[in-house]
Order: sequence, then structure tokens, then C-alpha cells
Amino acid sequence: MVNNNQLRILLLNALDIYGGGEFFVYQLAKLLTQKGHKVWVSCRKDNIIHGRCVEEGIGVFPLDYPEHSGKGDLWKNSKILAKFIKENKIDIVHSNTNYDRTAGAFAAKFAGVKHVSNVHSFHSISHNLTHWYRNKFLIDHFMVDGVCTKDLLINEDKIDPAKITLLHLGLDPEQNKKDPETRKKIRDEFDIKDDEILIGNVARMVPFKGQEYLIRAYPDVLKAYPESKLLIVGDGELSEMLQKLANELGISERTIFPGFRSDIKAMYSAFDIYAHTSVEGGGETFPYAMLHALAQDLPMVITRVGDMPAMVEDGVNGFVLNDKDVKGISEKLMLLCSDEKLRLEMGKQSYELMLKKFTVDIMVTNIEKVYRKVLNAM
Repeated sequence: MVNNNQLRILLLNALDIYGGGEFFVYQLAKLLTQKGHKVWVSCRKDNIIHGRCVEEGIGVFPLDYPEHSGKGDLWKNSKILAKFIKENKIDIVHSNTNYDRTAGAFAAKFAGVKHVSNVHSFHSISHNLTHWYRNKFLIDHFMVDGVCTKDLLINEDKIDPAKITLLHLGLDPEQNKKDPETRKKIRDEFDIKDDEILIGNVARMVPFKGQEYLIRAYPDVLKAYPESKLLIVGDGELSEMLQKLANELGISERTIFPGFRSDIKAMYSAFDIYAHTSVEGGGETFPYAMLHALAQDLPMVITRVGDMPAMVEDGVNGFVLNDKDVKGISEKLMLLCSDEKLRLEMGKQSYELMLKKFTVDIMVTNIEKVYRKVLNAM
């Protein structure tokens, strides 16, 4: 039984991108460290997580994880991780992506410690016999971002419900508040006037994020509200296509594509409305982008995908629509553009919802409970 207050925790993330799952690892490492735990993060040295952890004084253990999940020397990396776990007397390994879920599982087994894993996307995690064995025998507990993912793990991957805990993600409300000075700075950068209504979206430009449907919805909004602008933050494989689509629809002069930004919090301060129009089938579960919108008092127009509706009460702090509903997206955006009082009231409700359900303190406390439960079951 483990009763000591300080735990020694190894967090894993093998991906070469920096998205919501990677932010989760960085934020969790930071908060666990602040709470007195000894934390290391094992990731690729070229991932933004590595640099941010170094800046925060969080322990890092860079590893040569493969660029594409499923490739690379799995057994070699598992043995390297196991050696690190033994040398640093790690209490618990916490994996987060498919590759490190497997490498971490075998490493924890070799080192004789417990292993928990977060599942951040709405996809099966059993693709072969190794995954089946890993999931059944080498992972002591699963944490999922949404109800939809929990149901999938139970029904499709046949994982014992008792081994799964639903833990919604969270943010620090104080560090993510809307800031008037930052709002002016960003709006000045993109020549957005004070009286212009800015609709924002922040996401990787990949098919399941559904920016195409937001762009297709915007011409009607612009026609009705020519003082509006659309700002889509992010990069990815669809970047060129989305910009071309905006040009074809005649909205390119009022649509801004700043690319990837490291100052994500600042971008939200410039928004008046937040739209997140993801589509089914790509694995969207519980995007951090929407949590940032809640934290900055924004009304939202979203789609009914994954656990996104958990963050928007339809008609209270925004509107929830079916995916690919271009007409519906246009209508709700126009409604918000037409009524400043409604925008402010819905934005206030967004912030209240975050304080009630989605703070980082709630998230970290619940994760610590999972750690203790698993460790005390030894």
C-alpha cells in the first residue's frame, strides 16, 4: 500500500505533434509538480512539450519515439523506459498515446510498477493481439475524456467498466481569463476594429475538425453582418484547401488564417464568438479549444460530436447542432452577431460552467485519486 504524499510519476507522450493531448501532459506535469510530486515527462526532444517542461523545471526524459505510431523499435524503447523507471524509483507510469501506451505497458511490467493510461480520442485501442494483451493484462486503469470513449472501450474493446474512469479535462480559470490589453493587441495585429464582430476557431486543420463547414457557413453571415470577420487559427494538411475554399466563396478578405500560434490564450481574447464544427468519424472527444472558450466568457456554436456537448448547454451558453449543418451554423452565428446582450449573457454562462465542472484543480485531484486507488490496490 502506498500512503506517502509525494509520488514519483512518469508521464509518457510519443507523438511528434503538439495538440490537446500534448497540452494535457504538459499541464498535468506542471500541476502535479506544484502539488509536491516528483514528475518526469518522456517525449520526443523535438516536441514543444520538451521545451516547456525544461522551462518549468519539470524533469524530462527524451526518447527517440517514432514519427508514426506503430513503427520504431518498441522493445528497445520499452527496455530503455524500464531502466529509467527502476533507476528513478517511479511509482506509477501514465501513458497517453497508442505507441507509448504499449511501450509504457511493457516497461512498467518489466520494472514491476503500476501503469495507467489516458485515452484522448474516440477510437478503438485494440488493433492487434499485442494491443488486446496490453489492454487486458498490462494497464491497471484507464482514464477517458468523455462518455463516448468510455462506452467505446467497454462495447468494442471489451474492457472491464470497473477499470475505466471518466475524467473531463480542465484549465486554470485565473490563467486563462479574457484580457482587454491582449484583446487590443491581437485585434490590432490583424486590423480588426473595435466594432467588428470576430468569430474564432482554434484547431488543427485536419478533416475531423470540420473547419470546412464553418467556412461554408460564413458567406451568409458576412452578407447579413458585413462588420464581422472570421479567424481560423491552426495549421495542418488542409490549410491550403481551406484557404482556397474561402477564396472561392468570396470571403477571403474577411477570413484570417494566421497559421499555428503559440499564444493561443491571447487569440481567444480577441474573439467575440467561438465556433467548433467538428465532424463524426475522426475521433473528436473533448477538445481543449472549447475549454479556452469557456474560460474567456465566449458564447459558442458547436456540433454534436464526441463529448463536446458536455461543454455547451444548448440555448444557455451557446448552441449545439448536428455535424455538417451549414445552414444551422450560419443561423446561430447570425443570431449571436445580431444581439450583443445575448453574446455577453451566454459568455457569462460559459465561465460559470467552467468554474463548476472544468477547472484544472478538479481534473488533477481526480487523477491523483486514480493514482492512489491503483497504487493502494497493490
